[in-house]
Amino acid sequence: MKEAEPLASRTSFGIGGPAEFFLELARPEAIENAIQDCCERDIPYLLLGAGTNLLVADRGVEGLVVRVVNREHEVDGTRVRAGAGLKMMRLARIVADANLRGFEFAIGVPGTVGGAVYQDAGCWGRELREVLVEAEGFVPGKGRLTWTPLALKLGYRTSALRDGDLSGALVVSATVQLQRGDGEEARQLMARLTRERNETQPIKTKNCGSVFKNPTGDSAGRLVQAAGLKGAREGAAVVSSLHGNFIVNEGGATAVEVRRLIERVMAEVKRRFGIQLEPEVEMVGRWK
Repeated sequence: MKEAEPLASRTSFGIGGPAEFFLELARPEAIENAIQDCCERDIPYLLLGAGTNLLVADRGVEGLVVRVVNREHEVDGTRVRAGAGLKMMRLARIVADANLRGFEFAIGVPGTVGGAVYQDAGCWGRELREVLVEAEGFVPGKGRLTWTPLALKLGYRTSALRDGDLSGALVVSATVQLQRGDGEEARQLMARLTRERNETQPIKTKNCGSVFKNPTGDSAGRLVQAAGLKGAREGAAVVSSLHGNFIVNEGGATAVEVRRLIERVMAEVKRRFGIQLEPEVEMVGRWK
């Protein structure tokens, strides 16, 4: 157990204050015990994966932050079970090496399996829910459970884990159903998708991934660009000149600066086009 553990280095944004208490755990049973104890003692807790899609407050996070790092995986025919702490990009390569197809989109998802279930992550028009069979999890006070995609209420960048009755539950693992195919073709496709992503997104910068959800029938990045907001800045937080749906930490940006820039972009897009952008990035910690 660590106290006052800095979280900035544990997020892709490189932003955020300390966790009051911090644990990094691989065994699901240990994680389950930790969050069960928190519930019994009325201590707030936050489950952390790769730290993508996250904006941690400058004043840090109250209570316990548990970084989930269980990375085991098992290939059984065309079904693949993966631990919540395994990165989606890594899993995409694992299943290609097993000559399985249908998971190539995951090469564009920077987070973990658990995070992908949490918000139904996707890329290039594909979503996790299209291949997910079930997820195993833990609910404090109820124990281990198995959830179908329907029970998880998966939707575009949302789920019952993020916005519903499973809030605070732990994802232990996920099982996906894929198809037999040519692994070399899968690798070639992923290489092409990665090249395209590198050309159109600021991949090598400190960012949280897509900041806003795409409105129905439109693109958040297009709207931000059309509003003339590429390059807009608040301190060291800047809207990427490469892609309008990314905010980049140029070095030393604060969470307050990022939030101020998010609110400015939302207000301008609303004023110009009458469209209310909805943040995809989740803001956690001591904001008040």
